[in-house]
Amino acid sequence: MSDDPRLTDLQRHVAGATVRHAHPFGDASGMPLPPPAPLTPALRDDWVRPLYMGLHQPQAQACARRLAQADDAVIARLLGQFDWRSRTAGAYLAALKERPAFTAQLGGLLLASEVCYAGSAYCLALAAFDTPDSRAYLHRYLAHYLRQPQLHFDQAQAMAAIAYLDDKNGTDAAARHAPAWADFAASRPGLALDEALAAFTSRMATLRALQAAAPGK
Repeated sequence: MSDDPRLTDLQRHVAGATVRHAHPFGDASGMPLPPPAPLTPALRDDWVRPLYMGLHQPQAQACARRLAQADDAVIARLLGQFDWRSRTAGAYLAALKERPAFTAQLGGLLLASEVCYAGSAYCLALAAFDTPDSRAYLHRYLAHYLRQPQLHFDQAQAMAAIAYLDDKNGTDAAARHAPAWADFAASRPGLALDEALAAFTSRMATLRALQAAAPGK
């Protein structure tokens, strides 16, 4: 679900759309999103509340034990909500379930950056998939948003994701963004890639531990 002009300013703020900005990506996912449908109380209680605050929370372990119940329809419904909490939970489930079929939707949501907070979950999922397409979305995001210093979104998360994949795959893909990153970081005192990478690596380790604890693993 993309931005809904029918929402009031208060509803947009609660959903996480705290900054309005133009971007050049259009429908960057290249795929139709599921029709918007209300979030049911069951989905909210089963998946959103346990996951939206992060995979490190104790309640995320309960979700890992019942991952089999989170089919693609559940993930699509969560990602289709115009709300950062539901989209975060959907991104984490896509990563936990290893569902790269959601690469285009997650990448499109990252590029559009309609709501706050969820971008870090998109980056984690795309890095967990580690496919040419998922990496391409991270690069497209950085190519644009590192040149938008007025928008302090998820540049550090995306850069850390690429750096993490470089360490994993023995590549140096982050080098292409090094000059733009240096300029962006200079406008944000205290922003350090090594710290962002350490935090991202820890989050990925938590993701992998939850996957390993899931039944059938």
